[in-house]
Amino acid sequence: MTQGNELQISELKQITGWLETAGIGFIEIGGKGTVVRLTLEGQTPEGKSAVNPQAAPSVRETQVIAVAPGVLLTCHPMRSTPFVEPGAAVRQGDVLGLLRIAQLCLPVVAPCDGVVVKWLVEPGATVGYGTALMTLAPVRHL
Repeated sequence: MTQGNELQISELKQITGWLETAGIGFIEIGGKGTVVRLTLEGQTPEGKSAVNPQAAPSVRETQVIAVAPGVLLTCHPMRSTPFVEPGAAVRQGDVLGLLRIAQLCLPVVAPCDGVVVKWLVEPGATVGYGTALMTLAPVRHL
């Protein structure tokens, strides 16, 4: 591999090939003030093809994936009402829950419009990066 800050296109192709083979949809490498993030488009962190919400109607469900390790919170720490419950319709970008990392809470957001099917992880469970947290069913437009 190239030493220093220069990276050749052939090296990027090789790295992305390794990621795809390993089923990894995202990697972040950092050091000495530099951070590089590679994301394979159309891939979830587990390497499964992401569902395109603009595509033709499908019975496939979309998994909501943890973007960081943390403790899953389905309601705000200062409230008892969950952000969403099964059966709720959500829009892309809606907050579905939180990942607590020490005192920091990161939002878990809907990657697309859909209907909440179920949480795949119990509230309060510690999850890792790329863990499937919830499933969303496609919205059916009549």
